[in-house]
Amino acid sequence: MAEDHAGVPVDPARVGILAVGNLIIDKTHRVPAYPAESFLAVIAASSASPGGGAINVLFDLAQVDPALPLALAGLVGDDEDGRFLRAAAEARHIHTGRVGVVAERPTSFTQVMISESNATRTFFHAHGANSRLDLGYIQALEGRERIAHVAYLLLLEGLDVPDRAFGSGGAHALALLRSKGFRTSLDLVSDSDPARYRDLVVPALAHTDYLIVNDVEAAGLTGTASATGADAVDWAAAFAQAERLLDLGVRELVVIHFPAGAVAVSRAGERHRQPAFHVPKARVVSSLGAGDAFCAGTLYGIHQGFGLARCLELGAALAHFNLFAASATDGAVPIAQLDALIAAGPVAG
Repeated sequence: MAEDHAGVPVDPARVGILAVGNLIIDKTHRVPAYPAESFLAVIAASSASPGGGAINVLFDLAQVDPALPLALAGLVGDDEDGRFLRAAAEARHIHTGRVGVVAERPTSFTQVMISESNATRTFFHAHGANSRLDLGYIQALEGRERIAHVAYLLLLEGLDVPDRAFGSGGAHALALLRSKGFRTSLDLVSDSDPARYRDLVVPALAHTDYLIVNDVEAAGLTGTASATGADAVDWAAAFAQAERLLDLGVRELVVIHFPAGAVAVSRAGERHRQPAFHVPKARVVSSLGAGDAFCAGTLYGIHQGFGLARCLELGAALAHFNLFAASATDGAVPIAQLDALIAAGPVAG
C-alpha cells in the first residue's frame, strides 16, 4: 500500500480531491495605476470569472490532469452568478452535487483591481452565501475522495468562530472531515490581525494533514517576521517557520510559498527548497491566483504520491504559467507542459 509524506498508508479506494470553501465570482478591473483615496482611476478593461480557493485549485487541476476525479463543495446564491459558477465547474467535469444554494444571500463576489503599473492587486469582498457555510454543512458532507482541501479559513464567517470543544470552528470542521476518512489540506486568506491567526487557525493545525500557505500567513501563524524581503529570501528562516508549524500540530506536511520560491518540511523529516521559475516583470499579466496555482500543483503531486521535490516543482511550474493570464485560472496548462518547464530548469523564462 502506498504511503504519504509521514509514512502513513494511503487507502487506494479513496481517489480524487474535494475542495470546499469560498465560492466566489471575481469581477476584475484593470487600471493604469491604483489611485490615492478620493481620487479616480479609469478602468481599462473588465471581466468576470470564477474565483476563490476551492474553485481556483480545482479549475487548475482540471487542466493539469482531466482524468483526476474532482468535486466542489460550498454555497452559492440562487442567482445568475451562482448558476454561472456551477456551470463553469461542470464544463470542466468537476462534480457539483455538494454545492448548496442559499435563497436569502447572493453569491459571494470580489471586486479585484489590478494595477497595470506593477501587476499588484487590491480586493473588495462581499461574503454573501459563503457566510452560511458552517459546521452543519461540513457535518453533512460525505465522499470517497482522498483529500479534502479547505480554502480559505479567515474568510469563512461560519467557521471563523470560537468553538468550545476544538478551539475554533475551522478546527472542528477539519476534525469532522478527518473523521469521515479524508486527508485534510488547508489554505488561508492573508490577514493583518495576529490574534485571528492565533485564535482561529492555530487550533486547526492539529487536524490538518497538509498546510500550504504563503509567507505572510506563515509569519502570522508563527508570530515571526516574514522570511522574504524585497530583494532576498532568508531560506533558513523559512525552514524554521515550517518546522515551527509542524511543532504547532500540522500532521504531515508544511509548505510555504512566496514569489521567489517555496520550502517544505514533512513530519518524516524531509526538507526541500524550490526556487521560482523566472518570469520577466514586463511579461507578467497578473499574479491573481498564483498562490492557488502553486497549491494546486503541489496538491496534485501529493495526491499522486510523488516525492516532495517533484510536488514543489509542479507547484512552482503551475504558478509560473498563471502569471501569463489575467484571471486566476486561465493560465493553467496540462502536466506535459509543466514537465517541459521543469526540465528546462528553475530560471527558465
